[in-house]
Amino acid sequence: MKTKLTTAKNIVLAGIFGVLIGFVVWNINRVSAYTDSDRALHHNDFGIVTLLPASQNARLNFVRVEPDDSGVEDPNMQPCIVEVRTFNANGRAYGTPDTFELRPGVAVSRNVIPAGSTTIEGTFQFRATFRVIDDPNIRNRCEVIPTMEVYSRETGGTLFMYPAAKGFNPQPDPPGLN
Repeated sequence: MKTKLTTAKNIVLAGIFGVLIGFVVWNINRVSAYTDSDRALHHNDFGIVTLLPASQNARLNFVRVEPDDSGVEDPNMQPCIVEVRTFNANGRAYGTPDTFELRPGVAVSRNVIPAGSTTIEGTFQFRATFRVIDDPNIRNRCEVIPTMEVYSRETGGTLFMYPAAKGFNPQPDPPGLN
């Protein structure tokens, strides 16, 4: 009689354990690839950068290029709407999101620390994101080249510059393996 109760308890405990594992596995977010239609929902990121605000600042630069690279502005092309956000090292928003229109062939630059602001002492770590906001009325593709430069406040000279990253970028198969 005692072995029947122990076996029954083990079966019930195994069932409860199995159900709990099932709930955990069911709630895991699955990995999925981005499609072109998801393009506006995802940000492009600049990695974290450390500045010495007393002597350095950072500038985010955005250039919109024409899809055919002709250098001639098509009068039918409408501007893209770009949103830029900056976050401190703790992930909190620094400043307010900046939204602007970007026309073909035009460059727009934004300083991370506004001119005349010297309230930050020591080092300042930040990261920035940007996204092109899809507008159903704009039928053009928005090709934007983003860069960030860290420059000297004293001389204005660029100390270093790098492009934004778009997250996971699977490499194509080597030639001959297709």
